Amino acid sequence: MQKSRGEHLQSFYDDIGRVAEMMLSGRMEDDDNEPSEFDCYRSLADFKLMIFVARDVVPPFRFKAGGWEFLHSVAELEPAMQIRVAEKGFFMFRASEDEPGWIEQTDIQLHKLDDD
Repeated sequence: MQKSRGEHLQSFYDDIGRVAEMMLSGRMEDDDNEPSEFDCYRSLADFKLMIFVARDVVPPFRFKAGGWEFLHSVAELEPAMQIRVAEKGFFMFRASEDEPGWIEQTDIQLHKLDDD
């Protein structure tokens, strides 16, 4: 079952709150276990499905995704994304068709392209 927009926003704001709390307590700068660079990949089976992982980490779900194509490395992610990578090892999302932004994915739900 997919989360509603309100649930996504609440989750995002909860994540921002945790990051702010970590920064105020000084835990964020001292945590050497959190990745500092990230790699972004795109699914070969569904080009709107993308994933961030810590740099040089093999992304999960490679068979479900039909393989991953490396796009680029980045030094920073939004706080909510960075928390997900630290918690789950990845942040997977689908680029939104209707509006700017993304929709977080917890598992792969491929959207087949029309064969016109």
